[in-house]
Amino acid sequence: MSKINVRSPYYIYITEANLDSAILQLHIYTGTQGSRGDVDYSINSTAVGNKITFEISELVRDYIENNFDGSYTSSSVWVDYRMIKTVNGSVNAPTSFVQLAGFDGYGYFSEGANPQNTQTVLQSNKTIYKYSDAPLRLPAHITTSTDFTFLQDGSSIYNTTLSTSTNSNDIIRYVSSESVAGVDSWQDRVVLDSGTIESLDCVKDFLEDVDLYGVDTIYVDNGTTVEVYKVENIEECLDTPYKLTFVNKFGALQDIWFFKRSTLSMNTTQQTYKSNLVVDGSYSINQHQKSVLTKQGNESLTLNSGFYSEDNNEVFKQLFLSEQVWIDYDSETLPVNITSSNLVHKTRLKDKLISYEVSLEFSNDTINNIR
Repeated sequence: MSKINVRSPYYIYITEANLDSAILQLHIYTGTQGSRGDVDYSINSTAVGNKITFEISELVRDYIENNFDGSYTSSSVWVDYRMIKTVNGSVNAPTSFVQLAGFDGYGYFSEGANPQNTQTVLQSNKTIYKYSDAPLRLPAHITTSTDFTFLQDGSSIYNTTLSTSTNSNDIIRYVSSESVAGVDSWQDRVVLDSGTIESLDCVKDFLEDVDLYGVDTIYVDNGTTVEVYKVENIEECLDTPYKLTFVNKFGALQDIWFFKRSTLSMNTTQQTYKSNLVVDGSYSINQHQKSVLTKQGNESLTLNSGFYSEDNNEVFKQLFLSEQVWIDYDSETLPVNITSSNLVHKTRLKDKLISYEVSLEFSNDTINNIR
């Protein structure tokens, strides 16, 4: 099945001898594929030189919402269309429906028109870095029955086989060895069971020594090819690791970890006015002459990645190009905006050790002013 990656144009081109015009009937929907309702868009275009080109990406993108609250779910849609052509003055019967899967992804200019991003695993890197006490998730588009095998030290620790589905909720699936949804650490598991974590040095040492989600290799077998993904589990004792989740080039949610030093800062803005302090020919020196009408703050973070392999350069590129990013911060999933605007690609030949610094701001004001 073809894809429509809606951050890039998707062209529907027709040509036919004596073509006068055509109506494009477009259905955009979720649920079971084929369970389309009424026509969402009916677009009429006149032929020029027996040719017509429709572009539908912007229309489809209005129906895709990426609302991430910590749960990894598909945000894709089904897109069906058909044509009603007028040829040499006669209106033809509608054509058969063409069925597409809609992703909030994009292609690069060098990839040409109607980019497809055809791979099973919807990410660009084959080397994955994660915090040692956190689960790993692979976003996947299952077009044929696919087997996922998670290994640690050569032994299989988890295996699952996913088959194709006709439900829009399964267009993108997130494959993980995570046994319980939402459990990202030993601490989460204790809290889920209504337990209490003792703040003792021996408990902290135990938690640091135990890897809840240990995996170092993943095999993905779609029946035609076998792809191998290497996992680097990073332990960090000095700094607090932060996980960013962003919508990548393929329209899937992807995690990227920043392991090293982070800096929190705040910028404030205010509106002021001059007060009239005179009462009965005098004034109080304790009152503000320059008074603040409104004052607001916005917090920002600077994150440092730690050392990454060169094939993750593409991941950082897609992070910088992403329009929707979230951070796991103080046990909350919060939306952020990347404020860094310059990305210098690094190579092991020139830079030896590859690391990146990223600046971001929380996409909300510090003081709650939602009315």
